[in-house]
Amino acid sequence: MFGLLCLVLLSSVVAEKEVTVLVINGVNAGRTCPPYDGTVVVPRLEDKATLLSVMEQAQHQGSFTFGYTLHPKWGAQINTINGLSADSSANQYWEILGGPDMEPTQYGASSYVPADGEEVLFRLVTFGNDISHALPAYCLPWTA
Repeated sequence: MFGLLCLVLLSSVVAEKEVTVLVINGVNAGRTCPPYDGTVVVPRLEDKATLLSVMEQAQHQGSFTFGYTLHPKWGAQINTINGLSADSSANQYWEILGGPDMEPTQYGASSYVPADGEEVLFRLVTFGNDISHALPAYCLPWTA
């Protein structure tokens, strides 16, 4: 009986994580460091939560908004963050960077699963402007 009770209790425990969403509004800013135009910490997420779920929770908290177009094959294409829209006529899009080295993610918001404690950065960029590797990987000190 005790073993069954332990099994039931353990199976009801859900692994949780916390993810921080960062935003840089400047087009082709080229940086991954502060200052950020938006920062939202999203706690108590399911361990397997996708970035899209993280963004929905951040929006539910009230300090972050976003819009997207859902493509049947590729998933959500983020087109607006905090009221700032990517201008498709100017070839702009919201780039997603994450991981320990703050690199462009291999997947979009519908498929990318951030790790516990990860910071995910959205920055507005222009197609063909390869700014991802234009600057050193480290961040210089800054003042607010």
